[in-house]
Amino acid sequence: MNRKRILLVVAPLLSVFIVNAQLTPQITQKYKVWTAKKPAVISKPKWSPAIVPTTHPVNAQVVYQYIDTTFPNSENQFPINGNAGIGTKAPQAPLEIKKGVGNVSHKNILLQLSNIWAESGQNEPTLMFSNGDLDAKNTSYWTVGARVSGDNKLKTPQTFKVCFKAPGEDQDKEYFSINSYQGKVKIGNINELVDGYKLFVEEGILSEKVKVAVKNSEDWYDNVFNNSYKRMSLAELDNFIKQNRHLPDVPTTATVMKEGIDLGKMNGILLKKLEELTLDVIDLKKELDATKKQLEDLKKK
Repeated sequence: MNRKRILLVVAPLLSVFIVNAQLTPQITQKYKVWTAKKPAVISKPKWSPAIVPTTHPVNAQVVYQYIDTTFPNSENQFPINGNAGIGTKAPQAPLEIKKGVGNVSHKNILLQLSNIWAESGQNEPTLMFSNGDLDAKNTSYWTVGARVSGDNKLKTPQTFKVCFKAPGEDQDKEYFSINSYQGKVKIGNINELVDGYKLFVEEGILSEKVKVAVKNSEDWYDNVFNNSYKRMSLAELDNFIKQNRHLPDVPTTATVMKEGIDLGKMNGILLKKLEELTLDVIDLKKELDATKKQLEDLKKK
């Protein structure tokens, strides 16, 4: 009897609770929908699925993820397969970057490489052209890069350089560089920190033609033929050679080994010696002719 009474009392209460629960609206969490065109900066979630616009996509096989430039009026092209283009819808290479025409006052920069400054100076944004071998012993590559911050430790200047690593080598070797100190150009392993020169080449230069410009007219000795020009007599020249073991104005072996040769000036000096020698020969010829005439006159007597 007690159980029946308890059920009679509890049953109506349960029915009321159930009805109230059904009539009470369910509170659901509302999330803001972020579009692919203008993503917001949020901390959660840290990733987002790729989103494909449903209206007039450029290519049905294109994956879009928060990229404004993937709509039909975009100048860029990012297909899953084929060439990618930035600034062009018809790229002719795996990656083509195109930009409007520049002008004489502003560079038309298409790609910028940079990284964080380092006091040791090894801040070198670099492009690599590799053979793709994963074995370090067989890996070979060319790199084109630049030390853009200088070197506060070794005190070397900022430098644009081309390097090569051969298979079996542990490190690459610098083959070509242009530094920021007066724009000096270096080819090979040679000290370029010498004032007064722009090009430094290890081992040598092979060329079919070399033209040397002479800046100063005084370095070319046409004045040797002026009447006011004074040259050594042959006796004076003989004494000079005996004492110094070289011609006047011509650098010694020790000087050449230490400082090298200025081709323009050296050719000018050689020309000067040739012109002086020519005048000496002419004078000797005149003396010889005069001596012959005197002998002929003596024979006639």
